[in-house]
Amino acid sequence: MKQDETMETSGTPAHPQPSVNAIGELGAGKGRPVKPIPWSKLDHPAIWLAYLPLFFIPWFIERPSLTQMIAATAGLVLFLALYFAAFKATGRRLTMLAVATLLISFALAFTGSNWTVITIYAAAMVGNLRPPRHAAILVGSFAVATCVLAFVTRQPVIFWVFGVFLAIMVGAANISRAALEDKNQALAESRDEVRQLAAAAERERIGRDLHDLLGRTLTLIAIKADLAAKLSDRDSDEARKEMREIAAAARQGLADVRSAVNGMTGATLSRELATSQAALSVAGIRCKIEGDADRIDPGSSAVLAMALREAITNVIRHSGASLCEIILKQQPGGLEMTVSDNGHGEAVRAGGGISGLRSRLGAAGGDLAVRGTSEGTRLVARLPQGAAA
Repeated sequence: MKQDETMETSGTPAHPQPSVNAIGELGAGKGRPVKPIPWSKLDHPAIWLAYLPLFFIPWFIERPSLTQMIAATAGLVLFLALYFAAFKATGRRLTMLAVATLLISFALAFTGSNWTVITIYAAAMVGNLRPPRHAAILVGSFAVATCVLAFVTRQPVIFWVFGVFLAIMVGAANISRAALEDKNQALAESRDEVRQLAAAAERERIGRDLHDLLGRTLTLIAIKADLAAKLSDRDSDEARKEMREIAAAARQGLADVRSAVNGMTGATLSRELATSQAALSVAGIRCKIEGDADRIDPGSSAVLAMALREAITNVIRHSGASLCEIILKQQPGGLEMTVSDNGHGEAVRAGGGISGLRSRLGAAGGDLAVRGTSEGTRLVARLPQGAAA
């Protein structure tokens, strides 16, 4: 038996009925520490010692000798010591304690007692060893060894046959219970992993949304602030107008951030097209739009709106373009949005924005293609019909 194999320990029921709980709830999965059960709990392993008096049943039929009584008492004391030591034992140590318990039951076979009661405790001890095949081998070995001893020493059939049967049943029940506990543990770990992945996905979503939202908003605020500063000396009314627009953009940005954190960006492609056109105009970039955004379903509209926001932010920041074209097409396989400019080909740079955009489109079943040349930059976002944001 491997050192890292562990087992839950507890008492065992004797002849009347086997119990799945013959091994206490000590959580001895492979590699897991054994957790002791408080004595005050009803399922403490010591409760199964209630079956131990069945050991003395044959003595009411045939009175034992003084030597047998002394030997039985010594054997039971040693058994109890091993039994309580097994409460916190795992792996090889627990296997050794179970084997020692089995040997004690063999020694007690000569005391005229119901000695197979101790055999059942030994089988129950190994019932929760991992992997289950090792536990099954030991339970079977215990049963075979008990039968051999009974035949060789001509023990009364009425006392050992039923005991061997119960030893097998109790061992098998505990093997089955151990397998169920392992599955429950694996399920619990899977649920924890799902929760962690969901939390990580939510953090990534918020990060992408904030990047997309704040990038465009802060770029617009910066451009308008520069314009207001230039106008402050020669046209105070126009400068005040720009400052009011800056305040409005900041308030809208704050509302967008709150919506993103709450998971409800409410983004639509129609709204984003209008906002992008205004932002490009402020930056001195002409904008041409082809296609009908209102005919796009809400899920795809929200995804493409975020893609458009990132693309327009990069055009304003990095392209140096004078013209930006946005084309929407309904293709046989889905939707296609193309954003192109006539700048110097650096409107889209590798980084968090593009990576987040690829992730967002990929999660919705789409893809992203980007190409930059000396004649400008071309970004193509594709989505299947009915994509979800």
